[in-house]
Amino acid sequence: MDPAYYVAAGSLKARSYQLDVVSNNLANADTVGYKGERSFFTIYNKAAAEGRGLPLTKHVNHGTIFVTKGMDFSQGTLKTTGRKLDLAISGDGFFMVKTPEGNRATRDGRFQLGKDGQITALDGAPLLGKDGLPITVDPAAGTFEVLADGTVQQGANTVGEIGLKAFARTSELNRTGANRYEPGDNKEVPPTGTINQGTLEQSGVDVASCMMDMIRINRLFEMSMKVASTLANDLDARSISDVSTGR
Repeated sequence: MDPAYYVAAGSLKARSYQLDVVSNNLANADTVGYKGERSFFTIYNKAAAEGRGLPLTKHVNHGTIFVTKGMDFSQGTLKTTGRKLDLAISGDGFFMVKTPEGNRATRDGRFQLGKDGQITALDGAPLLGKDGLPITVDPAAGTFEVLADGTVQQGANTVGEIGLKAFARTSELNRTGANRYEPGDNKEVPPTGTINQGTLEQSGVDVASCMMDMIRINRLFEMSMKVASTLANDLDARSISDVSTGR
């Protein structure tokens, strides 16, 4: 088969992947603390030169697109809510919550009080302090204040300190669902972010840019479809010609 057909097929696959990424971003345009994803491309022969294991033949690899994705951790807009349990990070850093699968990082600052006074995420995952333990307040002692450095004060007492964490390679964090990330073996670095009480960080997705990307990718997809269709028709024509002439 004509190697150009594989190139066109590779382009279609890449555009489909790109559309999936943009569609997912659009679906999370209103998700608190969500960080959008971006597509990154190279060509297979370049990937091969970098020592990546590629299962396809050289005819497919040369010129065919290799695609992956990464996250954009740019600061989202901060929106004031006035709710004491809404927290937003301004700058670099993540809240840490304890889940059955292990500690997870998140920028989603929608918290609530559990029955035992623990500050938890909406699904009940406890918010962790600098000591790695859940932060607990006294529900009967009234409201509490969260200072910019994460100190949690209730009346004259300091009841805990929210433990923000930052990582050397945020682009390599693994998204695990529920708007959270698994740090893995990512090296920790000192966080520089501050905490704003009564505020939520909005999604980092730019809807206008996503819509423009959607239009552009659809046009590229259509172009790749036309190339693949033209090559397929040409292949069919040559096959019929070869059969009819006995070649």
